[in-house]
Amino acid sequence: MRLGISTACFYPQPIEAAVQRIADLGFQMIEIFFNTESEYDVSFLDQLKDTTDGIEIMSIHPYTSLMEGMLLFSAYPRRTEDGFAQYRRYMEAAKYLGAKYLTFHGERFMGEDTLFDHMERAYDVYRRLCAMATDVGITLTQENVAWCKSKDPRYLKLLAEHVPELCYTLDLKQGNRAGRHWSEYLSVMGERLYNIHINDYDTEHSCLLPGAGSMEYAAFQKALQDIGYDKQMLIEVYSSNFSKDEQIIQSAEWLQEKMNCRI
Repeated sequence: MRLGISTACFYPQPIEAAVQRIADLGFQMIEIFFNTESEYDVSFLDQLKDTTDGIEIMSIHPYTSLMEGMLLFSAYPRRTEDGFAQYRRYMEAAKYLGAKYLTFHGERFMGEDTLFDHMERAYDVYRRLCAMATDVGITLTQENVAWCKSKDPRYLKLLAEHVPELCYTLDLKQGNRAGRHWSEYLSVMGERLYNIHINDYDTEHSCLLPGAGSMEYAAFQKALQDIGYDKQMLIEVYSSNFSKDEQIIQSAEWLQEKMNCRI
């Protein structure tokens, strides 16, 4: 497996500065977390291409993740169509940068009694998004997110059954924040797992640098081997989870030894 890192680790530093910082740390693969609409302009994407010369952009993460339920899953058709047009632009930006995946959150969780509302409409949205991604030349990956419907493995299982073309990103901290064990998600995602946000946690902290918490990495590695996962892991923590860049380097070195991965 390969090891990369997300620009989200350095927010609110501008993307181009975060990329340079990542390059200085020795990483060769990244996920770009876009933070505003103007960053999808071709002029900015060209700047990113120059900044990321020699670094592989594996995936992108839209800043509109907070709004995907309203943009794409509501009963208001005109907004839905506008949302699809907006996400096609994001997918085209991902392709322009050479990225393979767009990370998707989906609908916000509004309570247990609404978890399975309008599922047929949701299936149609996911099918259309997956088809759009294929047409553009990338892959849509659904991430498990603690504040979204995707926090619940039962919801993800229904998506897996009804939208077989949908692929997944597993985020360990988000699973922990949802009160779920990572194995619950892995059993649903299986061979359709295409990306991993790697992090750590303990009983007092929901997000830590890998190696700084109590995550059972040996069991996790074995589970990944069992499903034949050999793609990549991207370190994704928050800037509050470290005070010096050396801590990221130490975490990456620890992961390379523990998980048999390479930068």
